[in-house]
Amino acid sequence: MAKSQLLLSLFLFISISETISQSIIQLSRDHDDVYCSSWRFSEETNDVGYWDHVPSRCVSYVQDYMTGDGYRSDSEAVASYALDFAKTVEIAGDGKDAWVFDVDETLLSNLPYYALHGFG
Repeated sequence: MAKSQLLLSLFLFISISETISQSIIQLSRDHDDVYCSSWRFSEETNDVGYWDHVPSRCVSYVQDYMTGDGYRSDSEAVASYALDFAKTVEIAGDGKDAWVFDVDETLLSNLPYYALHGFG
């Protein structure tokens, strides 16, 4: 009985180790669009950490996104949400009200900069 329990335990350990070693969520090494979409999401949520260039395998992905419908649609959606919020703000009218904007990608597009520098 002890030997069969040992074998069963060993089998379970190997099975669990194999399952754990293969992440449930994997960034595909073969499909750049999937990888780059995940990289973009992580970058936008500030989870990528410090980075100073777009990963080389994602340059064409970034170019396609920024010059295609995705960037325009995302920008329009964010602008719409911001306008909806702005309409709910009560202005005191005492001359001390102010709007503060993060200019970068809020009031000013970086698209010309990215295009000039090859989207990388």
